[in-house]
Amino acid sequence: MDIDSVISQLHTQSRASNNYITEELRQIRTGKASPALVDGLEVTTYGGTTTLTLRELASISSDGNTTILIDPFDASVTQDIEKAIRTSPLGLNPSVDGKMIRLSIPPLNEEQRTKFIKIVGEKIENGKVQLRQHRDHARKNIKALLDAKTITEDDKFRIEKEIDTLTKEYSDKLDELKKKKSEEIMQI
Repeated sequence: MDIDSVISQLHTQSRASNNYITEELRQIRTGKASPALVDGLEVTTYGGTTTLTLRELASISSDGNTTILIDPFDASVTQDIEKAIRTSPLGLNPSVDGKMIRLSIPPLNEEQRTKFIKIVGEKIENGKVQLRQHRDHARKNIKALLDAKTITEDDKFRIEKEIDTLTKEYSDKLDELKKKKSEEIMQI
């Protein structure tokens, strides 16, 4: 392992963590109907033998600001999708019309908004914990390079500063995500 691979690995891990948190945030409800709210929902289908995400089973679109339309590719999974939505923590009641499923997204009340903002904060904090773990791992690798006399003390300090800058950069991106999502939730 060398310095470049340590930095490259930190970039990759940090980007993956931020992408994961971004996906998690997409599934938190705002006051507006968004297909992202349900597209990652897991649906057990075909007699309980298969679990797929909703985006793998249906076409999902929004119809205005208050309705999500779900059009299953296979009509036989419509009831499974309906059940998955009803039992999910989203608190939505699907209405089935033939094979088409409609989700009316009611406006959020103040208590729900506060709850969702708290969840956003928790997910962002989890992301920051992951970033710190990646930073600590990178620092251990740099220390191992120093102990193996592959790099000098000056290199170690220079690389640690680069690691800290990189970690702060990804952490700031998470803060920006939190701010943006909180604004979406508070928007009436």
